[in-house]
Amino acid sequence: METKAKTKGVGGNGNLIPCKKGETNNPNGRPKGQRNYSTIYREALLKIGESENMTPEQIEEVIEKSRLLKAIGGDLAFQKDILDRVHGKPAQALELSGPNGGEIPVFVTVKYE
Repeated sequence: METKAKTKGVGGNGNLIPCKKGETNNPNGRPKGQRNYSTIYREALLKIGESENMTPEQIEEVIEKSRLLKAIGGDLAFQKDILDRVHGKPAQALELSGPNGGEIPVFVTVKYE
């Protein structure tokens, strides 16, 4: 039988130990000045807009028209994407149960001082 080492934080082995209060697995955090996706996207729209003599809003409209044409043409990925954006993603049903499909065991510990 193989034993897996327990690791802290995020990982793929499914056997994680949560961080203790006040502890972090990323002590340096995100580097200062690092731009997020929406900032990079907006800057790209501005740069393209300058070269094409268009506003960022006009460029986004062109992109959306292209997406709609692909969806109409039968591209299922674009159809799903448009439906998710317009109507929201469908709720995922999640059923919780205990061992062998029974009730979830709940244990309460009362500590008197």
